[in-house]
This record gives sequence, C-alpha cells and structure tokens, in this order.
Amino acid sequence: SSQPSQHRTMPFIPPLFKDIGKSLGDLCTKKIDDEKDRGQLFTGQVVKFETTNAEGVKISSYTRSKDGSILSCLDSEYTNKSVGATFTLKLNSKTEVEIGASTKKLYDGLKASLTGKLKDKKGKKFRDCVLDLQYKSGAYSFAGQSKVTAELDKKAVKAELSASIGDESGISVGAMYPVKLDSSFQLASPLSFDELSLGVEMKMNDLTCSLLTKPKSELELGFVKSSSSSTTVGGKFYMPADGADDDTTKVSLGLNHQLDSDTSLYSVFDSTGSLKGTLSKKFADPKLTASLTFGMDLTKGMDLVQPVGVAIALGDA
Repeated sequence: SSQPSQHRTMPFIPPLFKDIGKSLGDLCTKKIDDEKDRGQLFTGQVVKFETTNAEGVKISSYTRSKDGSILSCLDSEYTNKSVGATFTLKLNSKTEVEIGASTKKLYDGLKASLTGKLKDKKGKKFRDCVLDLQYKSGAYSFAGQSKVTAELDKKAVKAELSASIGDESGISVGAMYPVKLDSSFQLASPLSFDELSLGVEMKMNDLTCSLLTKPKSELELGFVKSSSSSTTVGGKFYMPADGADDDTTKVSLGLNHQLDSDTSLYSVFDSTGSLKGTLSKKFADPKLTASLTFGMDLTKGMDLVQPVGVAIALGDA
C-alpha cells in the first residue's frame, strides 16, 4: 500500500491568530455548545433554516428558545463573481447589526475582509471594526488582523493587533497584543509583554497540533487527528489563567464519529468527569437535520445534569 505524504501538497495559507487551534476548539464545542453562547452547553430549543435564491443570495435564520427567552437572527450573504467580492448582513433580536465585505481581487495573492458590528453586551453598547488580511507570496504566507472595539457610553477604545506567518511545511507562528486607549486616544496603560499572546500550529495531512499561551500563564495545548474517513479524535490540555474564577486544569478528549451516512455522534469528555455529546440525524424528505445534545457529570452518576437541547435545521442549514 502507498504511504501518505509527510507534508501538505495543497497551497498553504496560515490561519489568522484567532483561528490557531480552531479545529480543536470546533471538535470539542461546535456541535455541543450553544451556537450563540460558546462555552455553555446547549440546552435550549433551536430551529434553523437556510436557502439560496436564484440571484445567489443566501438567506439563513436562527431562532432559539432558552430559559424563557427567545433569540432570533437573520443573516444574508451575496457573492458577486464578476468583482470577486462577498457581502454579508446579519441582524438579531438584540438589535445587533453586522455588515461585512471580503474580496480576493485587491491584489494578486491577497485576501481581505472588513466587518463592522454594533452589539449590546450586558446593557453596554459596543462598536467593532475588524480588518482581516491574508497574503501568499512564494513559499511563505502572512495573515493579519486588526480589531477595534469602541464602548460608546464611555468613549473608550480597545484594539487587538495580531499576525501570523507560515510556510509550505504547514507550520504557522502567530502573536496578538491588545492596546487600550482612553477617550483622548492616549494609552490607558503602559505597554507590557505580559499582555502578549503567542500561538503555534502545525498541519500535516490528517494531523493538526496547536499551542497557545495567553496572559497570566493561560495555556492550551492539543491535537486533532482524522483516524479514518468517518472518525476524528482530539485531545486538549488546558491550564486557566492565574486568578480565573474556574482555576481547574483540565484534560479533554473529543470524538466526531459518522455512525452511518446520515447519523453522526459528537462527544467530549474531560478530567473533571464531565461528558457532553450531540447525536445528529439527517433526513431527506423533508430535508432537515435533527440533533439532541446532552450533558452528564459522571462523578455523580449517569443522570443528565441539564435539560436536553433540541435543534432542527431545515433546508441547507
């Protein structure tokens, strides 16, 4: 039998710094955590719908009922192939608005996107502006992001500057630094390397390894591996930042397994005894996907610790 190639053969673009370790994070959370509240087990009821009209406009909706409250979202996306640009508009019932545009035709090898957001968080109004750049030239590639968040009530500004570089070997190295400005756009605090975050990611065929270090000794180390065409596994070691509310160091194991062509199981188990999972089933007529999400604390038995989450995705969602 033939041996797999040691290195990637497809053109390699390094991830933005925020996406270093994303495949590991997705394996452990994407199908299990609340889609609009990452970090929280999904325990609500959700109905999603997605379709694309004849003009190529993709429209998707999301409605969630949880703990007596309802969240509704409406997203639209349009790609103009003649100019090589994609435009997005996202709205939700929290009066949050997001407008975005991306293109690959500004310059040969350069991909750029610009996103603006108006959001409400705990009663405070924020305005975000995010610029992403990805550029490839020869064997080396660069990815950079500039994110500026303005708190409208206090006229305070926070910027996050990040960059990563990589080459055809599949290795990427990145860094991110936050800068806080006061209402007169002066530095609110002295610059310090203590605020610097660093990340390394390596991709080789069916294996991705990542390392992230953040301020206050926060550390995340892990891997994701496609062990077969139907199974993906991953492991993560996480040490929280000094002084964090939850200071428990955790080891997590994640699994994504295709039981058959229409049924998938997603699960994650960690060293605290927590077991979370989602069972997902696709149906052809009508075209929909139904999912059940559950959580257990195995140190206390096999009983569910929270209500089961139920999601129905219609159309292409």
